[in-house]
Amino acid sequence: MAVAFEDAWQFLAAGLAKIRRAVDGDGESLSSNEYMALYTLVYNIAPHDCSDLLYQRYKEDTENYIKSTVLPPLMEMQGELLLRELVDTWRKHKRIVKFQAKTFGYLDRYYIVRRSLPSLRIVSLASFQDMVFNKIKSRVTATVIGMIDDERDGKCIDRDLLKNVLDVFVQIGHSIDYYGSRVIEDFEQIFFKGTRNYYSRKAHTWNMEYSDHDYMLKVEECLQKEKERVEHYMHSSTVPKLMEVVRSVLITRHAELKEEMSGGLEEKQLN
Repeated sequence: MAVAFEDAWQFLAAGLAKIRRAVDGDGESLSSNEYMALYTLVYNIAPHDCSDLLYQRYKEDTENYIKSTVLPPLMEMQGELLLRELVDTWRKHKRIVKFQAKTFGYLDRYYIVRRSLPSLRIVSLASFQDMVFNKIKSRVTATVIGMIDDERDGKCIDRDLLKNVLDVFVQIGHSIDYYGSRVIEDFEQIFFKGTRNYYSRKAHTWNMEYSDHDYMLKVEECLQKEKERVEHYMHSSTVPKLMEVVRSVLITRHAELKEEMSGGLEEKQLN
């Protein structure tokens, strides 16, 4: 059976490789007959005490492909080029996962269900998160925050790109049940910290330039612009939390600066 399985796996692995090349645009798609041959082979060998090995080989093959082909180009990129490549790579990976899971459908419906294992779809998406997304996430996040700060300063940015990148965060967070929504939560923590730093600096400048009345008008203007801007590319669940962060830091920092100035003035009067 070991020899028979190895022969079968070589055929299956060749089919997976062809699926990936087709999605990447480097080859022809599998024909209906080829899909049926692959599905039938899985159907025939899985029940013969090969399901465990087949599941493990699928996982290893997916990881090897990601490590050797998907990850290296992304590791060399920075800035908006990295964001564009991430969006494109994630889109292709989802298509590959769809076709691969279809081919191994019998394994998904019977073996995986009985063993309560992560589905082939989850295995493939989790591998992408572990081996690609987590390795570039800090650079992607820094670029996203930089773009948002640039727009806050009046510069023109690619909003569609920003939305597509943030959709990747949301999709990875929501589609991989194995990980839950930690991807989104981790991003929000870093993003909100950057937002606090940005508006803390603005509060210091505005506090020097405006009266209390004009400062509060500036805060309301800022909140309105922030809401209109981020609704274009932020996930709906993030927007209200972001608005609260902005409102809180502008008002709190203004009060702190006024207190510092008042304390300094009193000290001068005493001296």
